[in-house]
Amino acid sequence: MAIPYEGILVELSKQNARYLVVGAVAMNAHGYFRSTYDLDIMPDLSEKNLDKFLNVLKQKKYKPRVPVNPEELKDSKKREEWYNEKNMGVFSFWRDNDTSEIDLLIYHPIDFEKAYERKSIVHLQGINIPVASVKDLIEMKKISGRDKDLLDIKTLETMLKNG
Repeated sequence: MAIPYEGILVELSKQNARYLVVGAVAMNAHGYFRSTYDLDIMPDLSEKNLDKFLNVLKQKKYKPRVPVNPEELKDSKKREEWYNEKNMGVFSFWRDNDTSEIDLLIYHPIDFEKAYERKSIVHLQGINIPVASVKDLIEMKKISGRDKDLLDIKTLETMLKNG
């Protein structure tokens, strides 16, 4: 199964980065097509793990959307400040001459460790890509409270019922 951003996902997995694909790409991985222009990732927010992300993103020529040193992402106090004072939920990366964007969640709306245990696996190029479970996607979309997520919630709940 080919999914958007597979090159970055394969490289993150090769680096043993701990993360979950969430958002529309995760829905696509579960069999429901929803167009998207970005890849949403909920990473383990440890400094060591975020180092892996920053190295891969730099290698793939991604840069921060905002004029901030991406190394600041590793500082939990800075992430908390961004979230509480700037209403920033993700740290976005992009590339020149490319429409792709990667959004790293800077907080965990649900318990990361429990969600990581419940993850689904998508196989790409012989690599296991961790994807948030349908139940966790529903919970995250409910927490976000965005109008555009209402249809996604209904679709995901139907997927759960139909097994």
